[in-house]
Amino acid sequence: MPNALPPHGNKPRRPARPYNDLEAEVAKFTDPRIAPVLRGLQDAEAAVALDWAYTGGSWAESAAAVGLAPAVGERVRRKLKRLGTRYTERCSAARAFTVAHRAAVAGAQEVLG
Repeated sequence: MPNALPPHGNKPRRPARPYNDLEAEVAKFTDPRIAPVLRGLQDAEAAVALDWAYTGGSWAESAAAVGLAPAVGERVRRKLKRLGTRYTERCSAARAFTVAHRAAVAGAQEVLG
């Protein structure tokens, strides 16, 4: 599995500037599963998630660091969990459909020969 965090040496760091371009920050992650899930968040929620990813602190601290109430951090954590589960389920369903579809096409081609 590729490294999920962007490469920053041994120590994660919080970017010095606010997240003006969230899409650029999201694109830095090397794990291809992260970007689609983060895109399901609003900009403020994504800023909390990115701060949490860079600092490794608590969700409440990350929410406060981007200027939101600490309770928002917990909401973002739960929302990310839901979005991640939905992403995994959709990928599994797509894979299962593709396998079944290929088998059906192969069977039909064999019959039609």
